[in-house]
Formats: sequence, structure tokens, C-alpha cells
Amino acid sequence: MTLNISAADFAHITSTYGKINGSSILDARENVTHEIFPDKVVIGTNFTNYATYQLYFTEDTLHVHKYALENITDDNAKMIPDEMTEEDQEELQSRWDTLVHDIKAAEKLQQSGNARQTLAQLYLDIFDEDTAAALTDELPAFVKPQPHAVWEELAVALQNSGNLAEFEWSDLTDTGIYALNELEPLQQEGIVLDVPTEEEYEEIVTAEDFAQACMDFVNRQLEEYELRIVALGPVLDEYQAFTCLSTADGRLARAGKKLRALCLVYLY
Repeated sequence: MTLNISAADFAHITSTYGKINGSSILDARENVTHEIFPDKVVIGTNFTNYATYQLYFTEDTLHVHKYALENITDDNAKMIPDEMTEEDQEELQSRWDTLVHDIKAAEKLQQSGNARQTLAQLYLDIFDEDTAAALTDELPAFVKPQPHAVWEELAVALQNSGNLAEFEWSDLTDTGIYALNELEPLQQEGIVLDVPTEEEYEEIVTAEDFAQACMDFVNRQLEEYELRIVALGPVLDEYQAFTCLSTADGRLARAGKKLRALCLVYLY
């Protein structure tokens, strides 16, 4: 596998965000932190050996050095150089692509000067036309073009429409299901999501991606209704916000584009 890491992107990121002691950038979907320096980028992973990839360029040549814990069972284990594998290359490429995308999206949002218009467009993809118009009228003239500021406005709109539930991911398989059943779109359709059986719960907790397995479990029950439960917010965290959106007429796909433009993270 050949890594596709642009020297131009690397130069922009390090020159703009690099600090002598490192500048931390969070991958909000994977909950992985990267460190940016003036001359290098250290890409983190959520591997059990805490593997990291150190990237730097000499002229147009990319150099990558992997470091990982010498012994994951030793509390005093040190990070030592390690060989790159095919899995490492795939992980590095994915994390790098996400980093570049997130930085460029945040810069574009910041350059917009005001997130109000994009947020108003998102309302049209989530709510009916009259509700979207009323919610847009309630927006302040200036919405700070930052994810947390945008999320504060969106969360209030969802809450006021009875379409927001917040709980820990670990609760999604029991009390979380009950909270989702209270969401307005499900109430309107008379939908009652089932709590997983012991066998289904075992499949969820042993899945490679627990959060995605949770979403797959609830959304399989909604396929015939053109509805999806969506986890969203400025980050995907242990304590998460959930809403129910329509997939009819491409509404969820359009909402996804607006959410990305507003640097909000979502999973369904």
C-alpha cells in the first residue's frame, strides 16, 4: 500500500497549527488525539499498544516512524520503535484523511463568518417547513462559526421539538432504548423499539465497533418506517445525544452534508 499524504497538506497543517510542545487535535469520531508540531505530525490510534505514527518530510519525501508499547501488560512499559504493517498503513491513511478533512471543514466554517445560514438550511432537512421557519426566526442574527456554538442552537431546537435524548452509550441497550421510544417521530408512528435479547446484547458488546453495533441494532427496527436514530454532537462521547431523522426523499443524506459543513459529528 502506498500512502497518499500530500506534502502541501502537511506543510499547511504544521505551519498553521504546529507548536513547539505540540498542538492537540481530536478525531471526534474515533476519540483519538493527534499532536502537531512545526516540523512533524504524530498520529495517534486507539490500538491496545497505543501505537503512534510520526510523520515528517525531507523536501518531497515522506518519512514515517511507528512507536508502540514494548509490553502492553507492563505498567512501566516504554514506547519503542516498531515495524509498520499493512494494517498500520491503512490506519494511518484513514486517520490522516480524517485529520485533513476535519481541519479543512473547520477552516471553511470559520471563514464563513456566521453559521446561521447553514444551520437554517439544516433545519429544513430535519423539521417540516413551518417548524424550520419558526426555529430559524428564533436563531440569533449571529451564530458563532464553531461546532460547540452551533450545537447549542441545534440541541435546543431538537429538545423543544421532543426529538432529543441524551444518555451514555452503555445504556443504549436498556434504559437508552426507553428514552429513544419517547422521541417525537417514534411517538407519532406508534413505534416501540425492542430491548435486545441476551444473545443480541452479547453480539453488540463483542462487536469490533460497539457504538456502530448499537446503532445497527436500533436502526434495523426502523427500516420500514424511513426513519433513523442518529447519534450527533460536536463529538461522539461516552455521554451522547441522539435524535430521530427521516430518510425519506434524501433528507438524511442532505442533513449529513450540512452536519459535516458545521463540523458536527454523527453516526447512524
